[in-house]
Amino acid sequence: MPAWKDYYRILQVDPEADQTALKKAYRQLAVIWHPDRNPNSSVAEERFKAIAEAYAVLSDPLKRQRYDHLGPENFASEYGTADIFQGFDLSDLFREFGLPPIKETLFGILSDDEGAGRTAAGTYQDFFAEFGQKPDKAKRPGKSPPLAMTLAVSLREAVFGAIKPAAFNAGSGVVKVSLTIPQGSRHGQLLTVKNRVPGSGRQAGDLMVTINVTPNANFRRLGQDLMTTLNLTKDELSAGCRPLVPTLDDQTLRLSVPAGTKSGSRLKATGHGVPGPDGKRGDLLITVTEGASRPK
Repeated sequence: MPAWKDYYRILQVDPEADQTALKKAYRQLAVIWHPDRNPNSSVAEERFKAIAEAYAVLSDPLKRQRYDHLGPENFASEYGTADIFQGFDLSDLFREFGLPPIKETLFGILSDDEGAGRTAAGTYQDFFAEFGQKPDKAKRPGKSPPLAMTLAVSLREAVFGAIKPAAFNAGSGVVKVSLTIPQGSRHGQLLTVKNRVPGSGRQAGDLMVTINVTPNANFRRLGQDLMTTLNLTKDELSAGCRPLVPTLDDQTLRLSVPAGTKSGSRLKATGHGVPGPDGKRGDLLITVTEGASRPK
């Protein structure tokens, strides 16, 4: 993964760090490098700028998810300074941490334009060189921030794939889309639809879709396998039988239940589970239970 701006390294935290650890790391570094505690120090200003940028991204769950998903270099190509600090306000943190307020607006200190006149040549480049990164280039055309939505799909749609209609409010109006659900999709899986959110004069943003698989009354997923139950009578378990078993894709299997099978035993129908990336399917695992009667 290219180390364009390694925000985790700038904040000196592990990529698995939670919000509490991120906030603690930001506090420690911001106290050290706050510009008003280092008057006339261009190095301190640039370090504070980088620290604030890293925290602005990693403290926002959606931006952090995009950063982790795209990697630093691709993230930098999509997010300009304005996008990174959109909706981000450090004033409450300054008060909480006991830091003096900055004299300019936060965006003024963090923007490339307003701070350029009082930044010594080379300090920004030298700072990012410590982390094996490249400095920001000239302003890039802004890209609209991503928009997140959740899409409910059935277990069958998630397992075998589907095309689902959906709609979202982009601010300028409701946008209708058709979303392709890949076969084998999982609950909580994130799908990225590139350049689908209208940009209002800017480059269109990405649509981030989280899949919400609704429970199925008869089947549940276990990795690449599917699980179901089959109710048999005591006599059927004792003597053995060959009942019909429905599958998630609306087929019907003839299952061989050996004589003397115990209630709670699990039988397997090979190749009737969830398709994998190579197209090979898992198994259907059938738990037999004893009941008084079974529909014929």
